[in-house]
Amino acid sequence: MVTRRRFLWQSGLLMAAAGAAPSFLSRASNVLAAGPGSSRYGDDTTLVVVQMSGGNDGINMVVPYGLDGYHQARPNIGIADGAVLPLTDSIGLHPQMGKLRDLYQDGRVAIVQGAGYPNPILSHFQSMDVWQHASPDGSRHEGWLADYVATTGGAGQNLMYAASVTDSLNPALQGPGVMVPSIASLQTYQFRADQRYPNDREPVLAVANWMYSQNYGANTLEGLVARTAGAALSSVAEVQNAAAAYASPVQYPNFPLANNLKTVAELMAANMGTRIYYVAFGGFDTHSAQTNTHNRLLGGFSDSIDAFMRDVAQQGKADKVLVMTFSEFGRRVQENASQGTDHGTAAPMFVIGSQVKGGLYGDYPSLVDLDGNRNLKYAVDFRSVYGTVLEGWLGADQQASLGARYENLGLV
Repeated sequence: MVTRRRFLWQSGLLMAAAGAAPSFLSRASNVLAAGPGSSRYGDDTTLVVVQMSGGNDGINMVVPYGLDGYHQARPNIGIADGAVLPLTDSIGLHPQMGKLRDLYQDGRVAIVQGAGYPNPILSHFQSMDVWQHASPDGSRHEGWLADYVATTGGAGQNLMYAASVTDSLNPALQGPGVMVPSIASLQTYQFRADQRYPNDREPVLAVANWMYSQNYGANTLEGLVARTAGAALSSVAEVQNAAAAYASPVQYPNFPLANNLKTVAELMAANMGTRIYYVAFGGFDTHSAQTNTHNRLLGGFSDSIDAFMRDVAQQGKADKVLVMTFSEFGRRVQENASQGTDHGTAAPMFVIGSQVKGGLYGDYPSLVDLDGNRNLKYAVDFRSVYGTVLEGWLGADQQASLGARYENLGLV
């Protein structure tokens, strides 16, 4: 006989949480008493985090063409002065980023120069872990956005409060007591039964809905998982309805980031109360032949952001969306013998939106006064950007989410 408890276990929904059941339930109970944060821009502001995986060469993205040491360090891969899209008489953007430069000139882009952290790590996995957990010393094990969701209680009120638009749930959104869906695309986010028996899908779905609607007790692990699973099934219907109803007039480029951002726009059009979206794209580990790869990646990045911003504008939501970008580290100042760049340290972060106070923030790190490993010295702690966005845009307590308070940069 299949009991309700056995059905939940066989569905896999209890297995993921069983090892940490006491703290999981305690945290879930505590956060439900809180309410989601509200900023001066309203309680419906949306943050889209863009992860640029592989270690983006920020020096050829935000180009210090007028600073000492740039052309000397990069005789082959440096951007020619005449090709740079100037922002000042010494700083400009990569020539493939014309659409992003237009947004900058409209005052909708803030560029934080030289973002990093003390004692930087040059391993992809370890450094990405630092950024996803906002923890250079490794003392924090929850994702920084999971902590935000938990401290606001948002996920307890709406399973779609945050969404990871990635193939698997991003670690930045993983934490005890927080359940966030991973939606690679609207077409794949659906209830799946045994494909060998397609006619059984509806009866199986009916059984699942019945099982998850039963009373397992308010303070039991089964009860919490059943409520969450029931909400997940409801969200599947909402997402599929969104996919069917969405028809944007905006033409997105054929680029991985564009595909992800289009999915975000589709979900936003459904008005499901989502305040956090997380997307990622990669290819930035440019140890050799960097120029062509970087041209393609930065051009695709710029065009994708532009298409997304036009899409949310035609939805009437331009004033409610903020995009923040980061990469796990930058690249070395000196080009290597393969006309590429090796793992480095500080790099720019972009914050984009109609409510942003545009411009350059922080000083561009010196290209000649380097650290002991011949890498850039960071100028701004990346957690200051996180904290500024949390407080200024989402109306959150940054100390509750980050474990400490950092300088507010005033960019939003």
